[in-house]
Amino acid sequence: MTSLVPQPSDAGHSARPGELPRPEHEAYHWDFVTPGLPDGAFEDAPGFTPTPMELRVMLLAHLRPRPDSLVWDIGGGTGALALEIARLMPSGQVHTLERDPDAVELLERNRRRFAITNLHSHQGRAPADLDQLPPHPDRVLLEVGRPLVDVLRAVWQALRPEGRLVISTVSLEGLVDASDTLAQLGARDVQVVQATVHRMQRRGSQAKLAAAEPLFVIAAER
Repeated sequence: MTSLVPQPSDAGHSARPGELPRPEHEAYHWDFVTPGLPDGAFEDAPGFTPTPMELRVMLLAHLRPRPDSLVWDIGGGTGALALEIARLMPSGQVHTLERDPDAVELLERNRRRFAITNLHSHQGRAPADLDQLPPHPDRVLLEVGRPLVDVLRAVWQALRPEGRLVISTVSLEGLVDASDTLAQLGARDVQVVQATVHRMQRRGSQAKLAAAEPLFVIAAER
């Protein structure tokens, strides 16, 4: 069975404690057709961790990208979700907008690591810098905290008719803001899901389930 296989390069990379050194631009080969790349496939950094695999799969299922979609990912973070989308739709384009330059740098390292060419990262803040992105997306991921309303209204205005918007938030306030604003905008087929991922962890001879931070997923069509 084919698995996650590192492809070496000539560039050096400093290892974390307890790890063997690995190349800076170490590529990965992943030939399964399902979404859900392992969390460990992505490089991380202090303060930045990829969206857990199970939550990425759920967000992708609600987004429903087409093979040739133009996708905005607002608040792209480490780019794990954007990379998943770009990998699954090679005829489409994914553009991320992220305010933190360290996160943008990390996203670019991961993009090169997976040899993804249809993912483009932009540094900026929403809604002021949305004009950096190509207009009229048909799919939008919104991963920002509060204040949410102004960003949501700007993104909704840019979204194509019959396009899909997926919002993720960890706060009840974000859920209320998103739900109320979508109702005011006349959104169709609004769906709200609360997701919590539990993973087994072993400590000595005991196995326990540890919960990741719960996430609210709000999906809607224009």
